[in-house]
Amino acid sequence: MAEEETKPVVPVAVVDPDQLREVMAKLDKIEEKIEFYSAEKYMRAGKSIGRDLGAAYGVCAGLILVIAYILFVYAGNWKAVI
Repeated sequence: MAEEETKPVVPVAVVDPDQLREVMAKLDKIEEKIEFYSAEKYMRAGKSIGRDLGAAYGVCAGLILVIAYILFVYAGNWKAVI
């Protein structure tokens, strides 16, 4: 008994080829739906991030323009600015 090998036995399944094709087709449809949902989710997240970054860049550009306007127009007259 000590000399017996204790390798794990892997069961072998016998499947009808038609049933296998049917199951694989269903799995392909499910995988396609999951990929579509995932792509839509990431696309929406990308749009919202892009919108937020665009707003931030717009605010920064506006502040730069306001500061440049104040510096160049009121360069000699600081009492009017403050």
